[in-house]
Amino acid sequence: MRVRNLLRLKAYGDYYDKYSQTLEREVIARTADLVERSNVLEQQAVVLASQAALLDLAQDAIVVRDMQGLVLFWSRGAEVMYGWTSREALGRSAYDLLHATFSEPIELIESTLLRKGQWEGEAVHRTSGGTELIVASRWTLQRGVDGAPLRILTIDNDITGRKQADSDRRILTQRLSLATAVAKVGVWEWDLPTNMLTWDATMFDIYGMSPVVPMAYSEWSAVVHQEDLPAVEASLQRVIAEKGDGTSEFRIFTKNGAVRNISAVERVVLDESMNVSRVIGVHVDVTERKDSELALEQNGRDQMRFKDEFLSHVSHELRSPLTAIKQFTSILLSDVAGRLNDEQRQYQQIVLKNIHQLQSMIDDLLEVTHLETGKLTIESESVSVPDAVTDIINTLRGSARAKGVTLTSDFPPDLPPVQADQTRLRQILIILLDNAIKFTPDGGSIKIRARVHPQDPDAVLFEVSDTGCGISADIAERLFERLYQVPRDTQASRKGLGLGLYICKELIIRQSGQIWVKSEPEKGSTFFFTLPIFSLSNLMAPLLKNDQWPSESAALVMITVGLPKALSSRESRQEWSREVRNLLQRCLLPDMDVLLPTMSQAAEGERFFVVAFADEKGASILANRIRRQFERLPSSKQTGLTIKVSHRMLHSFPQPLGTPIDAMVSSLVSHLEVAINSPNHAGVFHE
Repeated sequence: MRVRNLLRLKAYGDYYDKYSQTLEREVIARTADLVERSNVLEQQAVVLASQAALLDLAQDAIVVRDMQGLVLFWSRGAEVMYGWTSREALGRSAYDLLHATFSEPIELIESTLLRKGQWEGEAVHRTSGGTELIVASRWTLQRGVDGAPLRILTIDNDITGRKQADSDRRILTQRLSLATAVAKVGVWEWDLPTNMLTWDATMFDIYGMSPVVPMAYSEWSAVVHQEDLPAVEASLQRVIAEKGDGTSEFRIFTKNGAVRNISAVERVVLDESMNVSRVIGVHVDVTERKDSELALEQNGRDQMRFKDEFLSHVSHELRSPLTAIKQFTSILLSDVAGRLNDEQRQYQQIVLKNIHQLQSMIDDLLEVTHLETGKLTIESESVSVPDAVTDIINTLRGSARAKGVTLTSDFPPDLPPVQADQTRLRQILIILLDNAIKFTPDGGSIKIRARVHPQDPDAVLFEVSDTGCGISADIAERLFERLYQVPRDTQASRKGLGLGLYICKELIIRQSGQIWVKSEPEKGSTFFFTLPIFSLSNLMAPLLKNDQWPSESAALVMITVGLPKALSSRESRQEWSREVRNLLQRCLLPDMDVLLPTMSQAAEGERFFVVAFADEKGASILANRIRRQFERLPSSKQTGLTIKVSHRMLHSFPQPLGTPIDAMVSSLVSHLEVAINSPNHAGVFHE
């Protein structure tokens, strides 16, 4: 019995040991599994933390809520956008937190979400500070393994600024459309790849065309005036090539045949590759403005013509009685009508002085009239500067001496002649010197200088300086304006009409010169002006074409006009000189012949020279033509003028290839100078 119990006990012990070993192995296996699962969970936690950190980097508001609307996740972007921290938002109702309103009913949104698994739309949310935001909201539904809805992921993007900009843009577009419609400004777009145009309604109204969208480019170009189309298209192509903008004006024909004037502005539009893809622009109908401008210009011309005619008429009408007054005053002063006492003589001298002043004003009025009507003539000739200056100083020395003013001049003995109208140069110098004498006090001095311009060897620089009262810089800028007078209270400043310096400037400009002044108050003034140096080379060089003269031979034609004693006055000689030069110009060929400026006076009359590129026969034909034309002038027979025409062939001047232009011109000019300055002008005479 005892043995049996011991055996049984031993059997239980073996079973227990075996069970313990089995249990130990199970515990070890379970422990290993738990460790592995713990590692996996730790890894998943790291991944989730990393993903959450990534979500927090997004600027959009990312919110996860359950199916009851309670917030499960609140990103950093949501904190920034709405103002609530994650701690404040978790577990609260998203609808109550944000006071959300949607662009469509919430029931419809939830139905769409359950059916499609997602929804997109706009919503209005309120921040913690009470500010309303417009957001673009995207919802995504997450389902469980069994397909049951678990939670909703929402991503909200703040589009408040964009919506406001869109609203502002719509308002601006409406205002622009209203403005363009009221102002009749047409807006257009030209798509270059398709060559199609898109116009707004105003464009079709301007062109009088039925709306067609889009419209072919050729339909527009067909109604543009054909004289203007090349320039308009060139402007468009230039804008495209320069990738910029441009303007143009052109004419169009409407359907009823009316011509309209269009003002256009265009600008390119660049694509992503910075290539021109489109051109946009506006057109404005400026027909009425153009008509008004033309009418205004015509009215201005009519007024100017009337004014000039009036001034000319008044000036001429004043001259006759003024001449009579002057003659009778001179008779009284000469004691022909009886001897005057000292007081009477003084009064008559005052009258004569004012007559001279009034004559000067009338002459200025007539001169301005001639300037502005194009009737003033400039007869260029070779003028000796020393002779002209000396003549003027001798003329005005008496009036200068009467004021106690010293007149001097300074010019080099070898100063070249200028190409100018001798009478006009005299007029310019008289105006400048007369003004200098007028504004220079007793004991002052006036000096005329002339020299080759230091910066321009082809011009002579004149200077008229005085020690008078001077003028300020702002007055100097206006000194050459018409009718401008220096604002001074002196008696001298009120003499005249303020036309002298204006006339002076116009005369100098018409002779290819410039005029300016330098002055300081109380330090005097210096007037500068330039005139071109007389040069046969400058006259002949334009006839060179492709480095060749028009002909291999040339002749010098000389015309001597004999003036009777009845026409010995300066005015009559000048008038006849102009008429003769006009006649000679009509006889010449523009590209073959040149009428030279007056360079010498003959004892028997005035001498003119023509350079003709022709052979002996051609020169004879020209000389005979000139003689016949002169003889047909009725006035030549009435006045007894005579004419002698002759020509002489110049020495041949070969033109080998490669000869420098300067050498060619110099060779011809040297032959001309020899022929002109020769004391014996014998040649072929044409009777």
